[in-house]
This record gives sequence, C-alpha cells and structure tokens, in this order.
Amino acid sequence: MSQLVDFHVHMGKSSRGSMYSVEDLIRSMDKFNIEYSGLSILNGVLTGELNDRVMQAVKQYPDRIVGFAYINPREPNAIDEVHRCLDNGMRGVKMHSWKHGYFPDNNTAIDGIIDAIEPYDVPVLCHTGTAPLALPQQWAAIAKRHPKVPFVFAHIGYLDFGYGCVECAKELPNVYVDTAGQEEIPIIEKALADLGPDRIIFATDWPYKYPGSEIVKFDYYDLNDEAKEKIFRTNALKLWKL
Repeated sequence: MSQLVDFHVHMGKSSRGSMYSVEDLIRSMDKFNIEYSGLSILNGVLTGELNDRVMQAVKQYPDRIVGFAYINPREPNAIDEVHRCLDNGMRGVKMHSWKHGYFPDNNTAIDGIIDAIEPYDVPVLCHTGTAPLALPQQWAAIAKRHPKVPFVFAHIGYLDFGYGCVECAKELPNVYVDTAGQEEIPIIEKALADLGPDRIIFATDWPYKYPGSEIVKFDYYDLNDEAKEKIFRTNALKLWKL
C-alpha cells in the first residue's frame, strides 16, 4: 500500500502534560509511513491563537501537514475566524462541542457558521462520543440541515455511542466517520457493512493515541487493496482536494 494519510492529529500539551511539537509530529509520521496529517490544536483558550500555530506548522511543512481551523461557536467572531482560516489555505474545520461546552443541536450560532463554511467545500470534523455534549445524534441533526457540507464524525462515536454513530451516518450521505480510538471490532465491522470503505477514514488522534496501534487494528478485517487505499488514503485526499 502507498503512504498513509492521517486525517486527525493534534500537537501541543497532552492531557498528561507532555509537550509535542511539530517536529515530534513529523518524526512520528516518518516512522509510520504517513504522508499527510490533518492538524488542529485544542489545548488553549482563544481559537485564533491556536489556529495561528496551525498555520505556522503548515508553512513549515506544506507537503506534510493539512490545517484544520478550530472553531468555537460561542466566540462572537467565529464566522470571521472561519473566513480568516479558510481564506488562508486551511482545508477543514474542527469542532469540539465537549471541550467548548455547548450542545450542538441547541446552539443557535452553528447554522450560520456552517453556512459560512459551505462555499469553501471543506470537511467539518466533529468530536463524537462524549456525553452529554458530543453525541453523534446531535451532530447528525446539524449534518441533516446542511446536506452539501461533508461532515466527519471522529472516533465513530467512541465506545459508548459507536452503533448509534453508524446508524446516524448510514442515513446521511454527507457524513463520514474517522477511526481514531475506535477499538470495538463489532462497531468497525458495522461501519464497513453499513457505510462501506468509501465513508470510513483512517485517523490516529496523535499524540493521544499511538499510530502503530491504530494501524494494526485493521489487520483483523478482510479488506482488499482497493478498500485499504480508500480508508487509509484517498477518502481523506478527496475531502481535502489534494
């Protein structure tokens, strides 16, 4: 198989307090034969400052790092930040309702933000799987209202909400799932059966997850080369227009 693409990584301070730099990310990518990684930075207060650091990382490694704009709908300048980031070459938007403390389906600002994102034709990566603020069903309500925008539900809803996540995605053709941190064999089997390899995207959530473990977990499944190429590479590149 050709080089891999990791749709979903971070950098900065981890939950245990360790610091991870862009150079650490590149070394990890080289070790695991990863060509591109989709980067957002979550550990901070003001999204503008975090997005500036992502832009700098993209400038340092334009052939390796794809930038995601981290957008908080509770910030009054959220739409301005969408335009600033996407006009400066970012290829996706990251939204994390659990960290930012809102219910996606009860936030009056989100629809205007998604409307601002739509003309750029970039994916919206949503954290899913942490109750009560980041359920796949909540994000599915948003995705249903915006059928022209591609949404990626991170972690396939994690361990508690994996089955429901696939059920939501199955009904919405604009919804994909990423595999970071999802270890339940029946959930990944359900995603393969119900969504197929066209709507499953490999991701690691580095540095919170170990890329080697995220890669080898696919050894269990009987995937042909075409399916592996879609999951590990081309689905992400298509969403990023690369």
